Amino acid sequence: MSDELVVDFVARGDLPGHWKMVLVEEGPWDASIEDQLRRIQRRLYGCLDAILDGQLAEKFPDSKGARVSIQLECFNVPRPEVEDFFDRFSSQVLLVDDYRRDLASNAYTSGIDFKIAFQNIH
Repeated sequence: MSDELVVDFVARGDLPGHWKMVLVEEGPWDASIEDQLRRIQRRLYGCLDAILDGQLAEKFPDSKGARVSIQLECFNVPRPEVEDFFDRFSSQVLLVDDYRRDLASNAYTSGIDFKIAFQNIH
C-alpha cells in the first residue's frame, strides 16, 4: 500500500484567503465499506499533514497562511456510512493534541475546515 497522498485537485476558495483540497470518491466500491473508510481516513490525514507541514504551501505558495477546506466529493457511495464516518472524523480530528497544537502555531494555514457533498449518478 502506498503512503503517497492523492488529492484530486487544489483550488482557490470562493472567499479571499481561502483554498481547498478536493478528494473525489467514486462508487460503487468493490472492497468492504470498512476498508474504503480506512482508505478515506488515510487520505484525510494526508491532507491535514500536507497543510500543517507546509507541503501545500510549498507547491502552491499563494496558499501560505490561508484557511484551507478539505472537501470530500462523493459519487455513488453508501451515504449513511460515509456521512457518519466523515462527521465523526471532522468534528474530532482537530481536537487531537498534536493537531490542535500544530494548528495553533502554524505558519502555513490560518485554519482548516471540512466539507462533504454527495451525488448519485446513474
